[in-house]
Amino acid sequence: MSDKMVAVLRRQFEPTVEMLKNLIEVCPDDFWMDAKQKYWKHIFHATTGMKFWFRQQKEEEFKIPDFGKDVTEDLDKECSDYPTKEEMTKYVEDILNVARKFLDELTDGKLLEPCVLYEEITKTDVILMQIRHVQHHIGYCNNILKSNHLEAAKWL
Repeated sequence: MSDKMVAVLRRQFEPTVEMLKNLIEVCPDDFWMDAKQKYWKHIFHATTGMKFWFRQQKEEEFKIPDFGKDVTEDLDKECSDYPTKEEMTKYVEDILNVARKFLDELTDGKLLEPCVLYEEITKTDVILMQIRHVQHHIGYCNNILKSNHLEAAKWL
């Protein structure tokens, strides 16, 4: 079997995460630190969503990193600190590796199997939900950048 659908999903997922990484790169340092904008928090939130959903085992511990700082991925909660762009880039890379492992384990025949977390959600649903979720936050961050007369991350 050639696993053509897994290849299609991967072709859509990979540029989505690359765009997330590009958001980190294009953001000016002083803007990154601006708590009012919550720019970094959207990236953190989207990445943490991938960490949750791409788990391979239901029992696998789900722990949100705090980078040793007062930070949360919860968009409605205030933080007194922020992860650096370097810390966030590493976190995105780490979670990208988790997602790639999830995709590497798939075959076209397994795409409609239930995900390990919720029986009513398939593995395909998980991938598509994460693409949609991450792209939502990419659009949100690009809107923040444009609203502040900054260059947005390029669409891939």
